[in-house]
Amino acid sequence: MEDTHRSQYRLPWPLYEELKAAAEKNRRPLNAELVARLESTFPQLSVGAGTDVSTLHLTISRMSLADLMTPAEITMFAQRMVDIMNNKGGTDDAPQ
Repeated sequence: MEDTHRSQYRLPWPLYEELKAAAEKNRRPLNAELVARLESTFPQLSVGAGTDVSTLHLTISRMSLADLMTPAEITMFAQRMVDIMNNKGGTDDAPQ
């Protein structure tokens, strides 16, 4: 495979175990899980001025939250949502 770089990297055991568990959950090999996660940090989506809205919608609908945000960003977002709910007294009102 000429378009593939073969390499060997060292990972901390806890990170390896998390990656392995995610691969099993997503029913893909460990290497495929690693590639998918690395690709998500280097987004391939480029939106030009002439991009069709339906094409953009289809592309975004195929993405998961993990494709768009890092775990740290997801945690920060979740904490902000909890803070908003706590400050609003737990109402269902959306911020204006």
